[in-house]
Amino acid sequence: MSSSHQIIQECIKATHANIERAIKSFPHLSENQFNWKSNPESWSVGEYLSHLVNSNKLYLNKIEHILSLHPIGSEQDYLYSQSFMGKMIAKGVDPKNVKKVKTFKVFYPTSSNFNKDIIDEFIKCCEKLIDLSGKMKHLYLKKMKLGSPVNVLIRLNLGDPLIIIPKHDERHLNQAERLMSHKEFPRR
Repeated sequence: MSSSHQIIQECIKATHANIERAIKSFPHLSENQFNWKSNPESWSVGEYLSHLVNSNKLYLNKIEHILSLHPIGSEQDYLYSQSFMGKMIAKGVDPKNVKKVKTFKVFYPTSSNFNKDIIDEFIKCCEKLIDLSGKMKHLYLKKMKLGSPVNVLIRLNLGDPLIIIPKHDERHLNQAERLMSHKEFPRR
């Protein structure tokens, strides 16, 4: 079993790694490359990043709201375990799970025409996750609840998004990088 501080530190470490990947992998892309799709049903690099921004913002808003109700106090390290739904979602978005998973409309990319600004938006979301995570060290993550962005009837504990978001980000960064290695990916 993990502790809440371990979950927070793992989230921060994984999120820093995801920022570094985005900085390394995507800034050199042209607008044409950002928007190229291997087929009409697939997503472009820009759409993968937009999807991450959209889904992360929904979780971050919920986390930010909880933190506004519980001002920072003295640090406490509690035992932590994921909720049942948190485990299920984390398993579905895990980068090791290569099965295609249909996403909910609320998480869809905002458009289909992107430029490098989407990288900055993704990085800002990641930095916000790091900031909010660092402000949770006084909270009992397992006991605090939030509704899923998909359905308020699905209850997660406050630590679940700290596991779900970095895994989900890594999964889609992998997919975007695989798309860039597609034999028909534009050279510029």
